Amino acid sequence: MDATLPVNPGSTTLYFIIAAAIALAVGYVSYMIIIKNKTISSGAWPKMDDSLEGFQGPANGVSSIQCGQESSYVASLSALFSSKKSVTEEGEADLEEFNQILSKLCCLKHDLMSTNQVVQSSLTLTFNTSHDRENPAETVGRCFTKSIPPRDLDIIFSTWRDRGLALLDKLCTSYSLSDKEAKAAKNDLLSVWSDVYDIAQSVCGPEKAISSGASPRDVRGVMPERVQTLGPYTGYY
Repeated sequence: MDATLPVNPGSTTLYFIIAAAIALAVGYVSYMIIIKNKTISSGAWPKMDDSLEGFQGPANGVSSIQCGQESSYVASLSALFSSKKSVTEEGEADLEEFNQILSKLCCLKHDLMSTNQVVQSSLTLTFNTSHDRENPAETVGRCFTKSIPPRDLDIIFSTWRDRGLALLDKLCTSYSLSDKEAKAAKNDLLSVWSDVYDIAQSVCGPEKAISSGASPRDVRGVMPERVQTLGPYTGYY
């Protein structure tokens, strides 16, 4: 008598389908792990150790303008010009410099608001004699060390503002902006400039002196009562 159990073709097909599904799932998970492993960590130094994790957010990769994710006004300006084409020969060059100014404002904001106070995003910005008074990375470094006078900071930001407005006037013609679009673009530029300038004044300014006499527990000089009515000493020590 043959005790061998009969082969069930249906069971074999089911096992094959389950095995194929498991193999596909494993392959997909492995592929996603490999892809995600190539991304740069948030706040990581560019071209350095990707495992270095910061807390101020990514510096690149989420906007067509470097550090553009720091301002919704910059995103609006970028979207405005990306949908249009220049009708003049110098339009594209003017737009490139205009975007440089926006990048510098945003990268300064990114660095100045970072928790570790490291010159990072502004380190890769290019120096342009048309609108830079000094290297942007040097400006951030001087802010962190509180060694930049308020007048110097005002001159640096005023140059960016004035050059940006001059370029924007030319761009309105080159890209055939309507009066409404031109007004909105100017408001966006002044808004991002004002936002970053306010942050720079707060971070770069000197530390406020502690108010004397604010509390009885504050450390300050004390004059004994027995000498308060005496006149100044004019003799020799």
